[in-house]
Amino acid sequence: MLKDYLDRNRALAWKIGNELVTAESMPLVMGIVNVTPDSFFDGGKHNTPDAAYEHAVTLLQQGATILDIGGESSRPGSEPVSEQEELDRVCPVVEALAQMSEISEDLDNPGNRKFYISVDTVKAKVAAECMRLGAHIINDISACTMDPEMPATVARTGASVVLNHMRGSFGKMQQDFKPYTDVVQEVREELLAQANKLLGLGVAKEKICLDPGIGFGKSVQDNIDLMKSVDAFLEDGYPVLVGTSRKSYIGKMPGLESSDRLIPTVTAGIVATLGGASVIRVHDVREAKESILYLEALRSYGTV
Repeated sequence: MLKDYLDRNRALAWKIGNELVTAESMPLVMGIVNVTPDSFFDGGKHNTPDAAYEHAVTLLQQGATILDIGGESSRPGSEPVSEQEELDRVCPVVEALAQMSEISEDLDNPGNRKFYISVDTVKAKVAAECMRLGAHIINDISACTMDPEMPATVARTGASVVLNHMRGSFGKMQQDFKPYTDVVQEVREELLAQANKLLGLGVAKEKICLDPGIGFGKSVQDNIDLMKSVDAFLEDGYPVLVGTSRKSYIGKMPGLESSDRLIPTVTAGIVATLGGASVIRVHDVREAKESILYLEALRSYGTV
């Protein structure tokens, strides 16, 4: 796998807005910004628009190219929030970030590297409003299945979209999901079915990114099998996003029961990179970015 990566980067480009986004060091890093009081990671540390905005700027400074703004937790045991509450949480952050079309001196980055705004939501009206305010990506953890209006919203707004695989009900997916016979094949087929629905509505293929949904209604073995098979999701020509940041399944692996899950998360990101992922979704942007830059250095220097 390492030799394959060193020989050529298999990550596919993703069209975000009107731009076909590639990077010298693939994959792109998507930084997570939770504007929620019950995030499993930060416990609501950024649960105000101002705090979330400041955190987003920090993630950009650390190397994020995409910011994923979420106003509804999907952690185990979470409850859905109302549409209005979610709008109140995420819209001010999206609007403020959208005013920064390029990284400027405010971020102490003279390269003026562009960044992109993603909204993590399953609600079509939230997605539509965030797109109106300047977001570029709709990241739907249900792969556009929870809200029947979401596919049409993606098509109408011209959004790029992440189709995240999930089984089970919101907040209880680890308790009531249907077990898999062949997790890689079944996840792939279910994601492709949703991608085909979007294609039928006129969404361009290059705007669709697939996420196998690590931790979303899957056993530890399922998650391991998916992590080992990232390259299988490239066969249909869609870029792949992998989000395994600090997920609880890591703590169920032998010897990692007391881990803070940071180092395993970085390791998982490396595995996903070697497998051809185009985007890594993480809380810890600096660590993820440095690991990717190291792999890129190995490739550019021709080290085996």
